[in-house]
Amino acid sequence: MRETSNLQRKVFAIFGSFTLLLCLVFFAICMMVAYVVEDHLLDNLLAGEVRYLEQQARLTNTTPEPRLPYLTLYTESKIIPAELRTALPSYAEKAEWFSDTEHHFHLRRVHFPDNHSAILVAEVSELLTVTRQSSKLLWLFASACILTLLLALYCAFRISRKTIAPVVTLAKAVQQQRNCDSQISLPYNNEQDEIGYLASTLQDTLNQLKLTLRRETEFTRDTSHELRTGLTILKSTLALSQNREMTLAEKNELLETVTGMEKTVKTLLALARSESLQSEDIPLCALLEERLLVQHQLIVQKHFNVDLKLGHKVRVLANRHLVSLLFDNLISNALQHATSPELIITYKGGTLFFENATDNQLDLETSLLPGQKRESSDGIGQGLFLAKRICEALNWTISIQCKKNIYQCALSFTQ
Repeated sequence: MRETSNLQRKVFAIFGSFTLLLCLVFFAICMMVAYVVEDHLLDNLLAGEVRYLEQQARLTNTTPEPRLPYLTLYTESKIIPAELRTALPSYAEKAEWFSDTEHHFHLRRVHFPDNHSAILVAEVSELLTVTRQSSKLLWLFASACILTLLLALYCAFRISRKTIAPVVTLAKAVQQQRNCDSQISLPYNNEQDEIGYLASTLQDTLNQLKLTLRRETEFTRDTSHELRTGLTILKSTLALSQNREMTLAEKNELLETVTGMEKTVKTLLALARSESLQSEDIPLCALLEERLLVQHQLIVQKHFNVDLKLGHKVRVLANRHLVSLLFDNLISNALQHATSPELIITYKGGTLFFENATDNQLDLETSLLPGQKRESSDGIGQGLFLAKRICEALNWTISIQCKKNIYQCALSFTQ
């Protein structure tokens, strides 16, 4: 992956540049320390010789001679060269002077008991080990610096690779699952660190986006399918009403179509909302009684008998709004299509059954597929695809059976 390779190269470049800078700084410090140590060594050597000469002058009351061959003591009787005298003014105690012939002199003032002084001059060209061996030392330090740099760059490469590895793995996992419709699972999503937090957040965000896109796609598809027939009926009825007065049957059909479309839109919007994923503990008997009261007027008009055969302790964890819509449509379906005015609702072993009499022969294999509702259906009823869609959103299983003219819709769920 080019992006992650670029990222790894950037991290390696940062580590490598930092390592190179450290090597150059270390090299400069080493050279500076070598010269400083050499200079202090010569300075301490001359300071020791000055102390010796001053001590001998006090003891012997004569002008002593330096002990080392490269040292020369210039007194009043021995005239010092003008260049050296200029290098050490009368107010100065020590100085350094480089001649044009590559000679290097260190000068120190020596004080004698009779209040006169002399100048101790050391020609230290032969003692400048660092200066004379500077080219060899330069190659030595350069070789050590290069070896250290190579080792550090290798370590930087390994560190950068190990540091970027989780990000590279996450990027590859996202790329591999980009076109996957199912929920994705990213690596490191359980780690208790920043990478784990990033993976967990990215996984949740991508899954939410996938769910949102899926709900939007299903909403568009279902809206196109479920509302097209109703709109066609509305358009045809209104077109006919321009030339003549609508009959009572047409008005009733128009009202049923609008009512069915309203229920369909309400259901589709509920399926499309993210709030439909939120669940709560629902008492089934109480909710069924509530939904029956909503349609109480129609039940009384049709002299319909509803028999609830489930205890008040039966509860289920689901989204209340979706369950209410499903129950409303199953009850409405029974009120519209049952051949006898009776609906029996029972609960057995984690399954809720809706049973009513029917004299219609149903195609059980295609009853839950889209586009299988009868012309008299006004929304979600037996054989309608949206009933299955609601159950899928609730993680329930819906099945339909028709035996001995008894239509049975079974809703299976985990308590």
